[in-house]
Amino acid sequence: MSTIQNANYGLDRIGGDGGQGIFEESSTPKHRLGEKLELSDGRIFRYASFAAATGAGLLVSQDISATAIVPTDGKLTAASAGATEVTYTDSGTVGSATLDQYAGGYLHIEDDAGEGYTYRIKSNTAASSNAITFTLYDGLQVAVTTATDVAVTGNPYSQVRAAVGTADYIVAGVTPRAFTVNYYGWVQTRGVSTVLNVGGAGIGETLMLGDATEGATELWDSDQAEMHPVVGFALYATTATGYGGVMLQLD
Repeated sequence: MSTIQNANYGLDRIGGDGGQGIFEESSTPKHRLGEKLELSDGRIFRYASFAAATGAGLLVSQDISATAIVPTDGKLTAASAGATEVTYTDSGTVGSATLDQYAGGYLHIEDDAGEGYTYRIKSNTAASSNAITFTLYDGLQVAVTTATDVAVTGNPYSQVRAAVGTADYIVAGVTPRAFTVNYYGWVQTRGVSTVLNVGGAGIGETLMLGDATEGATELWDSDQAEMHPVVGFALYATTATGYGGVMLQLD
């Protein structure tokens, strides 16, 4: 991921004629997923792909059902230190995986041989005989065995859609415009923004991902049984459901 520093406040094309402004969408990628754009007023954006049509001013999250794998044991084929390919076999998890479904994500070595290391996934094969092979950007620092526990975290900016606190815990950003399904564009992660809010908030109060309304923030409440990601704080008082100014602090 690289950082683009830009002083035009997103009003013109970013990165030359082949680039894309923050109020534009594209049917083909113009930047790498996760690429960082920092404007001179302190706003920060990340480049994302969209799994669903999404309105403006909404918090978005990756679809973890399609991009992540929960911790599992006994699914890897043994691989030596230095290897850049590891094979994962599990009919229930990857039996129908598609080519590069996990590309850009992260392989976590959770327990046993090689534990404690994180490797970024460059690509993966489509499923064959309920197995896929991950190709890693970096070789294994420690050999893994068939007993090694692993998990996969997807690229936070891949296949995003409006987030809900009861299901999504990795907020990628806020949409600066409406997006078409399977299109690409920037989502805001830091600075002054406008975001859907439910229930209202006072100036300076902390906001988190809401419980039920897709893409909305709500007032942070330490008494809630289940907490959700904090996304920033209110720039002014809002008293009813609607869009309000938020100082985002996701990046």
